[in-house]
Amino acid sequence: SKMAALRRGIFLCIISSIFCGVLSEPRNVAGNKANGQFVNNQDNSVINREKRQKPLDNNNIPNNFNKIRNQNPGLNFNKNQGFPNAQDSNNQNYLNAAGQQNNRINPQGRNDNVIQNRPFGNNGPPKVMNQNQRFNEPPRKNPVVKISETPQCAADVQRLCSKNLRTNNFAILECLQNDADSKGISETCQHFVWGYKKNLTNDERFDTAAHEVCKDALLEFPDCGKLEPGKGWIISCLIEHKENLTNENCKQFLNKMASIIFGDYRLICNFMDKCQKDVESNSCGRLAQRDEVEDALHSQGETIKCLSEHVGTLQDTCKHEILRIAELQADDFHLDRALYYACRDAREQFCKKTKAGGGKVFKCLFRHKFDKDMNTECRSALVTRQKLVAEDYKVSHGLVAACSRDIRAAKCAIRLQDQGMPDNKHVRLSHVLLCLEASEKGGERVSPECLAEMRDWRRALMEDYRISPDIVKECAKEIMGPCKGIHKEGRTLHCLMDLARPHHNRETEIEISNTCLRAIEDLIEEADAGEDFRVDPALQEVCQPVVETQCKDVKPGDANVLNCLMELLGSDKMLEDCEERLLEIQFFVARDFKLDPRLFRKCRRVAQEVCQVDVKKWFEKKTVEDEAEMAPKRFLLACLHNHAKRKQLDRACAFEVKRVMHQRAANVDLEPRIETPCLADLGAFCSDDVEKGEEVRCLQDHMDELAERCQWAVGNYTEDEDEDPGLDRILMKACTPMIKKFCEDLLDNDATEAGEVMECLIKYKHHSDMNTKCTAGIEHHQIVTLKDYRFSYKFKEACKQDVLTNCRGMKRKADVVVCMSEILRNDTLLEQDHRISKPCRKQMKVELLQRGEDIHLDPFLEEACGMDVNRFCKKIEHGKARVVECLKKHQDQLTASCKKKLFKREQLEMKDNSVDYSLMSFCKRMINHFCKEETGPSLLSCLKKYKDEEEFDAKCRKVIITRQEIQNLDYRLNPQLKTACKRDIPKFCKDVTDNEPNDKDLEGKVINCLKIKFRGNRLSRDCEDNIREVIKEAALDYRQDPMLINACKAQITEHCLDSIAVASDGSDDGKGGVINCLKKTFEAKKITDPQCQKQIIRLLLEGKADVHVDPLLYKACSLDIKHFCYNVPQGEGRQMSCLLAALEDKGVRLKPECNKMLEERVQMWEYAAKVAPPETMGELMDQISSSPAKNYFLGIIFAIIGFLFIAGLFCGRVTKRVPAGQKNK
Repeated sequence: SKMAALRRGIFLCIISSIFCGVLSEPRNVAGNKANGQFVNNQDNSVINREKRQKPLDNNNIPNNFNKIRNQNPGLNFNKNQGFPNAQDSNNQNYLNAAGQQNNRINPQGRNDNVIQNRPFGNNGPPKVMNQNQRFNEPPRKNPVVKISETPQCAADVQRLCSKNLRTNNFAILECLQNDADSKGISETCQHFVWGYKKNLTNDERFDTAAHEVCKDALLEFPDCGKLEPGKGWIISCLIEHKENLTNENCKQFLNKMASIIFGDYRLICNFMDKCQKDVESNSCGRLAQRDEVEDALHSQGETIKCLSEHVGTLQDTCKHEILRIAELQADDFHLDRALYYACRDAREQFCKKTKAGGGKVFKCLFRHKFDKDMNTECRSALVTRQKLVAEDYKVSHGLVAACSRDIRAAKCAIRLQDQGMPDNKHVRLSHVLLCLEASEKGGERVSPECLAEMRDWRRALMEDYRISPDIVKECAKEIMGPCKGIHKEGRTLHCLMDLARPHHNRETEIEISNTCLRAIEDLIEEADAGEDFRVDPALQEVCQPVVETQCKDVKPGDANVLNCLMELLGSDKMLEDCEERLLEIQFFVARDFKLDPRLFRKCRRVAQEVCQVDVKKWFEKKTVEDEAEMAPKRFLLACLHNHAKRKQLDRACAFEVKRVMHQRAANVDLEPRIETPCLADLGAFCSDDVEKGEEVRCLQDHMDELAERCQWAVGNYTEDEDEDPGLDRILMKACTPMIKKFCEDLLDNDATEAGEVMECLIKYKHHSDMNTKCTAGIEHHQIVTLKDYRFSYKFKEACKQDVLTNCRGMKRKADVVVCMSEILRNDTLLEQDHRISKPCRKQMKVELLQRGEDIHLDPFLEEACGMDVNRFCKKIEHGKARVVECLKKHQDQLTASCKKKLFKREQLEMKDNSVDYSLMSFCKRMINHFCKEETGPSLLSCLKKYKDEEEFDAKCRKVIITRQEIQNLDYRLNPQLKTACKRDIPKFCKDVTDNEPNDKDLEGKVINCLKIKFRGNRLSRDCEDNIREVIKEAALDYRQDPMLINACKAQITEHCLDSIAVASDGSDDGKGGVINCLKKTFEAKKITDPQCQKQIIRLLLEGKADVHVDPLLYKACSLDIKHFCYNVPQGEGRQMSCLLAALEDKGVRLKPECNKMLEERVQMWEYAAKVAPPETMGELMDQISSSPAKNYFLGIIFAIIGFLFIAGLFCGRVTKRVPAGQKNK
């Protein structure tokens, strides 16, 4: 492959460093320097590793390679083999072989022969040889030099290395090279070792050893065996395939060779040329040349380490070199000399049992990076290594080994090219993670091993912000400022996340920069922090106790644990620190649709269809800030939610949208659609004394004061809350058990309409088993919905068109309800066609019933009656219509404005009893028992009939009596009476109705007028029947006679206290005790007030006109009426006349009770006639007509008239006749 060919070329260059002039170096190398540059007598051709070419074909292979191909048919440079370009196009020697004898090397340039190597032959490209031919030749013998016996190093070896190592040069090299303090090694030995390593890498015997140790590998990879020995090609080829080798001896041999090369940057071809400027600019020390003695044996690795630490600021050429070196070191931590020296003790402590190779030691050390026992030097070296991985994923051997197939399958290289990245650019870790994530979330299979590696690196990114170059660069000010420097294990990153949350802007003046915010967003996206809480060490640390107790059965991954934690937000089971860390990460998850794996998986296709977004582009790594790309991700959930309300999503997606909406309702920071437009208002109104999670409620309470954009956003959210109460986390926390108890049939029911759960809660708000906190939450929701009719979902859906037609321009729900209710009332009263649609009329009943529950839910009534509430009902608890009922009991004392509003409300309630909250609440059981089929105003009439039944509920009876009292104040409050007397009222009571106010009761004047006409038998049959019931009820309960109460209040208080007490406690209520007391007091001549006397006389005359309207008399004489007056029809005083005739008849014996009460009534009537004789002809006629002896009076009157007529006929004129002329004067 191209990548394999590139790596092979790099290793060829490294191994071929021995051919860059080492063997042909002059004897005195110390003086051959020019301007600090490396001087070499031979052609210093180099391989350019900065830029990868496309696969070579016959047209673009360099001339030298065409020559190689022609001379050596065995070498196959086809289109599938990439090869580096020459650095200098004019350089014809692509690879430079040493053709001169290599001389000894010593510090002083002496000619002491240390190692004698014979020449390697001609310059030029390697010749392909037959393996048998090549290795069957007799080996060329050279003197074997033991380092332990050399005069330069013998003392150092004896002092530093054990005896059993001294015969093995590799072991001696490793011993000397691994010495932690190279100052203990003499300078002569250091130079000797340096020369030995250089010559060793160029020695043909090294290839021979490779053939012997790696024989199986050469058979497995025959291309490596065909390469010419003595050039370093065979070793580089084997190193390229090292990860696929099974021979451990071969692997160890290759690792040792690699450790020799990477221990000193001077052995890496072209490194010095390409990195000298960066070394100087980053203060990484001056590059030592071949013969310099100032640098110690191990200081060479420090230069590479320093450059690695500044990899983000290096020039491309040097950065390329550093990353390629890191890639080649990825297999074994021994190859990274700086890290090896820093972490040897840590390796023994934490990874003692971890076998070297395959990047396993790196991985182990990474896991223990923040362990308290980890030394600082090792931790710093590990951070540097991880930073290199962030720049080039291939620096991680484990990631490459586990994910190479998946990367090819996902076509990540093609995706990067589509994004405009050149072929030879090192691929950052973030690109690979995003590419593989896109593949996995797109439905492609990613191997478990690769997923595990991805999770490890995601955790590393979240654990240490220093690994992410963008965070270090863009957030430096925030890190050193508000976050106060470096914190381990993800705390710095969470500090930055916390700065990004709006509450910091509200509480402090510290603001995070846009570039830093974008860098954090990118990091969260790369780490896929919403998928597995284990990738966030800071979150895992504080939340593990919660997970172990509340989410112990939840399988990690797929955001399962995070969802479990989100469900616990605000509960007693959630720890405060865990909640804070969770909200910090969820702030970013809420703004990126794809960070919630379950939501993304279920809704990806739908999002593309209904929200018109290209989800694929979101997995592309952005290099610049692009708000246009970010906006759809932030508000896509809102788009899906809107379509979910319209039933346009499939069931699985709709479920996930609902789940996410419920979870994110826990905090305003998780709601971008509110947080963004309301940032200023949150700071102005909700920064002080607002509990966590109550910010939305705070905004709702200040709805009228919010900015227009914020008001619109909060309004939409409130509308959603009514549709789905789950969005109100505070309400749901208190009401979930109540929903399960009272509204269980609505849970998880697809047929449940939006808003029905809230209606159900309102219905049972005052149930004895209802939680008080839930009741408070429901009431808050009701009050909030009054601010805009759209906030009540069902009302909006049912009445939207009616509002636009009949109440245009109105917004507040209270205004709309008043407007619509007046239209309903007027259409009903005037018997016109309804202007309000049937669905809206039905929903209006619900709204009016809910309004009647609490005066707070009727802003107009509350405003008009504020003073009266403080005066009469201050100690009355709100709810269950208690305050409104209190006001009704004090109607005669209310202010004009309050009385006016209350009267309008009473008109609606009497016209449709189903909107009377008290009646429907207290009489629910009685309605179901006695009046199940009744509706409208007939409901109260039905209950009246049964209110005196023994099994009738006492509380319901009280409500009914109160309603009767209200009805007797004004005929307009008694729809049945008004309908029955619609002809009689204009005929007999016109003088009263002509001046009647439209918004105030008549205090019983019209009904009193009808009562008078009732005594005169002048009413129509229907009207008479209704008035008879009114009089009868008033005779039993004085409170139903407003005229009597107004006239005799003082007398009742003075003379009938006992009867009032009995009536008040309900034990004798409705049995006429107070009325009977007044009559007896009147008969005893103790009542002197004319108005009171007049009203008592009226009562007496009403009873005289019909025995049925005097309940006490009727009760005493009912048997006598059946016995003596069974054939006398009711009405017009006929049965009373029958009883009076029986009283006067000595032959008739009435029952003692009846006889006694009749005699009392006769005496009262006689006294009434004396006290209040008729004052007008009308009263005289009414009195005569209502008298049982009216026929006698009529006979007398007719007799007088007849006598005058007859006298005139017979007696002539009384006056003298006068002439006409005299009259005309």
